Amino acid sequence: MDFRIQQTVERLLGFLEIAYGDCDRVSIAGGAGNFKQLEDHINLSTKLHNSTNIILTIHEDCGAGAKREDLVKAQNIAKEQHQNCATRTFFIKLDGTWEELKL
Repeated sequence: MDFRIQQTVERLLGFLEIAYGDCDRVSIAGGAGNFKQLEDHINLSTKLHNSTNIILTIHEDCGAGAKREDLVKAQNIAKEQHQNCATRTFFIKLDGTWEELKL
């Protein structure tokens, strides 16, 4: 959602070898820290499009209040509800880099 991270998100998707149009891309305030929206959108994506991979992100200086720690809870939610999906989490930095969190 935040214009400051869009180029980084594009590079991250390229790094993950996810081509434009090959994923359901959901961008909401608070990112993976917005747990209700997270659950709703993952449920829809897996139900309607048989998604098998879940990529969760939060960025630094999030105006909606999401924090790095929220990725732990978000990944737990995703893994608990969608055990057949591979889940990866990334903390996006405003300098154009990201850090994968191994949880």
